[in-house]
Amino acid sequence: MSSDARIARHYWLPIPEASGRGGVRHAFPGARWLGTPSETAVCGIETPMAEPSEVDWICFPTCPECHQILKDRHSTRGR
Repeated sequence: MSSDARIARHYWLPIPEASGRGGVRHAFPGARWLGTPSETAVCGIETPMAEPSEVDWICFPTCPECHQILKDRHSTRGR
């Protein structure tokens, strides 16, 4: 796998809100979460990391900022 492909790879993970009410699925650089206690999402938010539940995956919406940033990166890379 090329270094460009590794850099371009991202994974999504549901992150609960600190209040315990809801959360958001954020994108993070890399192939998968490696168990680190915190990470910086594509949108720039530093988040604490934890193993999500199945309900988190279903109920938490996708971060619109992470989604837009990755869409923009993908569209400029193909030019």
